[in-house]
Amino acid sequence: MSFLSSNFNCVSLNTRGLRDSVKRKSIFLFCKNVNASCILLQETHSVEADENFWSSQWGERIILCHGTNKSAGVALLFKNFRNKIETHRKDSLGHWLICVLKVDNSFLILCNVYGYNNVAQNKLLFTEITNHLKDLSHKYSTNNLILGGDFNMVYDEWLDRSPSKFHSHHINSFLHNFCLNLNLIDPWRLANPLVQSFSWFKPDGSAKSRIDFWLISDSLMQNSVDVGVSAAPLTDHCVIHFSVTPQLKNSYNKGYWKFNSSLLTNENFSNEILRQLELISTNENISSYTEKWEFFKFKVRQISIKHSKIIAHQNKQKETEIIRELNHICSKPFFNDNDKQRRSILQSSLDDIYTKKAKGAYLRSRAKWIEDGEKSTAYFCRLEKIRQERNAINSLQIDSRLCTDPQLISKEIFTFYSNLYSSSYSRPLAETFFQSIKHLIPKIDENFKKTCEGKITIEELDRALSALPKDKAPGCDGLTSNFYKHFWVHIRTLVFGMLTEILENGSLTHTMKQGVITLIPKPGKDPTLLDNLRPITLLNNDYKLLTHIFANRLRSGITQIISDSQSGFIKGRSIHNNIRLILDLIDYNYLIENQGFVLFLDFYKAFDMIEHEFMFQALDLFGFGGNFINLIKLLYRDTNSSVCLPRGTSQRFRICRGIKQGCPISPLLFIAATEMLSILIKNAEFGKISILGKELSISQLADDTTIFLNNLNEIPKILQIIETFSKASGLKLNLNKCEILPLNDCTISNTFNIPVKSTVKYLGVYITKNKNDLDNLNIWEKIKICRTHLNNWAQRDLSILGRIFLTKMESISRLVYPAYAVGVPKSAIKAINQLNFDFIWKRKTHYIRQGNLVKRFEDGGLQAIEFDSLNGTLKINWLRSFLRSQNSLWFHIPSKIFSDLGGINLLLRCDFDIKKLPIKLSSFHQQVLLYWKLIYKHNYSPHNTPMWNCRYIKVGNKSIFMEKWYDKGIWSVMHLLNDRGKILLEDFTANYDLQINNKEFQKITKAIPQNILCTAYNLFQNPDYRSPDLPELLVNGHNITANSLKNSQIRELFTNVFFPYRSNPNSISHLFSGDQKKEIRKNYLKLPIPPKAKEVHYKILSGVYPSKEFLRRRFAIDDNCCSFCNGDIESTEHLFYDCIFCKALWNDVHYWLFPKIPNLLEFSKNDIMFGSLRKEKKLENVLNVIIIMGKFFIHKCRFLKTKPSFFTFHKELCLFFSSVKFMDKKQALDLNHMIVELDLLENP
Repeated sequence: MSFLSSNFNCVSLNTRGLRDSVKRKSIFLFCKNVNASCILLQETHSVEADENFWSSQWGERIILCHGTNKSAGVALLFKNFRNKIETHRKDSLGHWLICVLKVDNSFLILCNVYGYNNVAQNKLLFTEITNHLKDLSHKYSTNNLILGGDFNMVYDEWLDRSPSKFHSHHINSFLHNFCLNLNLIDPWRLANPLVQSFSWFKPDGSAKSRIDFWLISDSLMQNSVDVGVSAAPLTDHCVIHFSVTPQLKNSYNKGYWKFNSSLLTNENFSNEILRQLELISTNENISSYTEKWEFFKFKVRQISIKHSKIIAHQNKQKETEIIRELNHICSKPFFNDNDKQRRSILQSSLDDIYTKKAKGAYLRSRAKWIEDGEKSTAYFCRLEKIRQERNAINSLQIDSRLCTDPQLISKEIFTFYSNLYSSSYSRPLAETFFQSIKHLIPKIDENFKKTCEGKITIEELDRALSALPKDKAPGCDGLTSNFYKHFWVHIRTLVFGMLTEILENGSLTHTMKQGVITLIPKPGKDPTLLDNLRPITLLNNDYKLLTHIFANRLRSGITQIISDSQSGFIKGRSIHNNIRLILDLIDYNYLIENQGFVLFLDFYKAFDMIEHEFMFQALDLFGFGGNFINLIKLLYRDTNSSVCLPRGTSQRFRICRGIKQGCPISPLLFIAATEMLSILIKNAEFGKISILGKELSISQLADDTTIFLNNLNEIPKILQIIETFSKASGLKLNLNKCEILPLNDCTISNTFNIPVKSTVKYLGVYITKNKNDLDNLNIWEKIKICRTHLNNWAQRDLSILGRIFLTKMESISRLVYPAYAVGVPKSAIKAINQLNFDFIWKRKTHYIRQGNLVKRFEDGGLQAIEFDSLNGTLKINWLRSFLRSQNSLWFHIPSKIFSDLGGINLLLRCDFDIKKLPIKLSSFHQQVLLYWKLIYKHNYSPHNTPMWNCRYIKVGNKSIFMEKWYDKGIWSVMHLLNDRGKILLEDFTANYDLQINNKEFQKITKAIPQNILCTAYNLFQNPDYRSPDLPELLVNGHNITANSLKNSQIRELFTNVFFPYRSNPNSISHLFSGDQKKEIRKNYLKLPIPPKAKEVHYKILSGVYPSKEFLRRRFAIDDNCCSFCNGDIESTEHLFYDCIFCKALWNDVHYWLFPKIPNLLEFSKNDIMFGSLRKEKKLENVLNVIIIMGKFFIHKCRFLKTKPSFFTFHKELCLFFSSVKFMDKKQALDLNHMIVELDLLENP
């Protein structure tokens, strides 16, 4: 095993069954504490139904080989395992599991064994194992075998059993031959040839044996091998350890320290930090704020490490002492009576430690699940986070060969990033470049300049702190934002003084100059290539506070210098505009003069290549003052970084170019620098795309740049223009990744070494002229991905609330992005809704209509998202952006298209029919207008309805628009009438000074239906109607462009349009007032109770709980007798209230509560079915918790076919109440206060 360059550690333990949840949690906690990445467990008693839950409970990769729920079963658990699992094989009876691992560029075969007590069965077992091991050894060309577990036999009956039947060595011939056949040795026995040590002990100490051991290939012994045995909780077996250490150890840079935020809850720690802060602040020997701050950070680290060690020692001390004494007793060849008694006491103590840990962990995890379990804040998103955290650089392509040597990888990374961040700036080339465009560069105004130049204030610092998110990885000083926020009141003055001093002295502190780079694989790219890893710099939070202040200042006026063709990093600008512009060019390509091509540029590692001096010169030319530019120079002067590796960090390297991805101000500096390219391109002489009177030359989203060309012959010219920018800025064009998209038909596949493609993926959206391909690639393929992700969750036992959340997280969220930019076919909308709502109802009967489920909580729904409503909201948002920025580059094409109809402002006010408009619209713009028609409510009476674009005023079956007339203010039928209410050409032309002939006049007037003219004449008799006003563009009482109009309001409007009927009518509708109904439907969702309990309560409220009578009526199922009393009809009311067993339960609950809550009346049917309403809200909440948990208990009893009893319910309720104290949210804190105040944990 000479390939081994890192330690490989395993443990094995016979658990004697893990079906008991507390014991399983205890053993898992024990396994988490052992020093091993591979854990072999025997006698797990797992069955297939346990697979998902046990896996989620372990939290990392686990491979189970099932036995029965009473015997056998083996498992392989992986902990922080950074190597690759190639394949595995397992026994159908749960006695062996073989896994092939790729460790340090070679293969290792790990086998978990649980032998039979029967010799004949063991012979068959090990013959089968031999065949598989030989087959895998041959297939993977490896002799590296490790077998461990409970073999249920010993190698030497004299040495390895006590008492033994033999008086001298008695070797197990079968096991001996097995080892010879596979070249295996027992490493422990090899090192201890005559020592007696045992791994299994009969509880009374009368018998013991070494049936748990390791067998390894003799080739592994060329490394340093260590084997041991130690006591373990809740089993009569010991845990056996095995580790292999390479003879030549690699040296690694130590990983950087990170503050443990759990220390913030430790009062002793907080007090010591504050004492140290006071000492440093008043220390006259440390004169400057900067020195005080750096010394304070040093002391924080020192104190944190000390307290962490103390806490860890305190937690482990008792356990360590017990295990040490147990191991000492177990190492004795013979036990006397005292040994037997002492061993029994110690084993019970060890069991008790882990049982208590498990119960405490259960209470905490139960609390966490109740608060966050089916929300984005915890369980679901944590799984994705775990997967991301496993992105470690364990292998790398070096000189076209895959390397797994950590030292070579570290050296290659250091070399790569040292070169990447080395400057190649040429001042003469930069000066030449800037000179050519100097007269075209815009200048900031004086007010913005003063804003950026001013001294920082402590209020700005407070705002900067609030912008720091919690629980993010810190920089090299290890201090998290959690630490800053916890101690902010005490440290803000010191931090402010330090930052002020830094700006005055013009020098960052030593730690602020250092960064730690973490490498994130680009999606869908080979992670073994450094080019496919995105470097994100982890920066110290004091540095982030400083840069946040100036980023906020720069952001306030950056639009003075960044043209609207750049969409990146500026509030109010959208990535979807870039995508829509190209799709508009495709949709309306017949309007393009010449042929039309889009050149997609790719700059090689643009953020890492931009030259610092180029940025500084750009800021100077934009007119920024010296103080601000000096501050930016300060941020980049003498900085360095290292790269996070699986084992420590790389060597540090200087950062002489590039921006820090992770720094708040860096993105803004980058777009300021790349604006120079935009200025250059817009003013360069080359053939640009001309459409509807405007030339298009460039669009940008940060470094993603597109160039618009009228023909392919312009490419050499544009490449040369870009080359001048590259030489000045450092950004290098990557021609291998550039692409060309023709906007019209083109037969050329490659030109000037750039591929010409019919489909291009741009900013995450596929761009193509083929409408079917556009829909398939952007929508239908996404639906397939959504289906796959939802299927992964299908087997989890989640509540309806959790499933609704998952449709938003795993399905809807993946479709929102493409739906912003492309029209979504009706068939796709139907498929998305079908997928999501089938998942919500577990692909079974939908008990509640979509229209009710999507309603707000207070209206009886669960706020599920129906995609048609969401798609409409997205399209209306595009329309709002269009209305706000009609003269923008992004909306030039639709603005000109709709100008033929009087402009979008007029069209939206018209009673139009898309099919009758006299222009050709893209499917996207058609969908926008269709959604607008659904939510724009207006009284279309003749006096205030525009006759232009009107669906019933047509010529040749098309609606009409007369620009000359509209320019004169003519838009209503009322404008055609003279002062006597008649329509006469002479009066009309004279009134509006409009030169038209009779034919044109008659064409318009005859197109107006006679009944409209008659209505207009009648309205004319009332002077109030003679001067009509164009209707306002109001949606839900808000102007469509107003910020007060929220997305939730728009989506609710669509929901009401698509589902106009009200919530499911049931008894709640006529028993309670409107406000009471809202409280009943909404308040229980805030209670800190399990999601499943909320689901039961919701189904009861909605009248869809699947009682037997409900199922009989819905599905014609014959049996409708009560599950408990077996006499009356099991309606929902009977099941939860009227049944004698349930009434007895509620009476017992009342009897228990009555002494604690004076004047508590007996629970009414309404209390039980719908919840209690009281003036005292805290009391109301605790009663509703008990009621809902009671109904959940009844629900479980029904399915478990047991009668509900107060004794069992109270026991469950107390377990739940015990978990509430671990919850953090206000409702839980209030509930816990009431639990204590009412003494609800006391035995009744």
